[in-house]
Amino acid sequence: MVPTTLGELHIQRGGPTGGDTALLWPSVLSDGRTSWGAHLPVLHQLGWRTLLVDPPGTGGSGPAARAFTMEECATAAIRILDASAADRAAILGLSWGGFVGLRVALAAPERVSALVLSNTSTRRPSLLPRQRARLSSYLVRAGVPRGLGRRTVAAMLSESSRRADPGFTERLAAGADRLARAQLARVVRSVLANRTDVADALPRITAPTLVIAGEEDQAFARVHAEELAGRIPGARLEVLPHVGHMAPREAPGAVARLLDGFLGGPRGH
Repeated sequence: MVPTTLGELHIQRGGPTGGDTALLWPSVLSDGRTSWGAHLPVLHQLGWRTLLVDPPGTGGSGPAARAFTMEECATAAIRILDASAADRAAILGLSWGGFVGLRVALAAPERVSALVLSNTSTRRPSLLPRQRARLSSYLVRAGVPRGLGRRTVAAMLSESSRRADPGFTERLAAGADRLARAQLARVVRSVLANRTDVADALPRITAPTLVIAGEEDQAFARVHAEELAGRIPGARLEVLPHVGHMAPREAPGAVARLLDGFLGGPRGH
């Protein structure tokens, strides 16, 4: 457990103790293992020490006591690196984790050796999505509608993924429904409604960057990934077919190959 500005966060450490460090931050409605667990063996085999984050209110982490900003999440990530005696790290972020990785790379570029940005965006939501997210946060807190997890998860996974692994769809939905209502409402408002826009700052990012998009991502269409790859100097874009908003979980083989090529060579070290 690491004390941060977001509260006590559970960090699962793994891999070779002398290896370079990778910090992995998951998406909303997910703990670290659900989003990134399939890739821990890959990273360990490549020689990376991993710090797998459970965000506030998920996995083994305590809840956030208040609303928070993505900049505070970046400060928490840096605190995790400090607590783990890691001078630098590759930051692998899925959705929410991508928001965090971008802000760490901008606030403390010397702490970031590489960025993997999966299914994420640099933009602040436009007015209508912000209003919808705020309304959703109120409804979640009130416990309406029932079965929110099933409705939300259906939009997170591609139709192909839901057909191929209906059990995971059910488990993800059930996990979302188990989250404390007040905590989930706070996360929805903080992450989906109130985040800032860092698009104009992207050319300042110096870390080697891999951007991953899902062809069927309903949360962040391909244009979000194209903007990230177009504005971050030297960034590489990979768009995965038949994949929705959780590429590392929906297409673990394809993402593992991308990580192997990106973090397994000189660019990741």
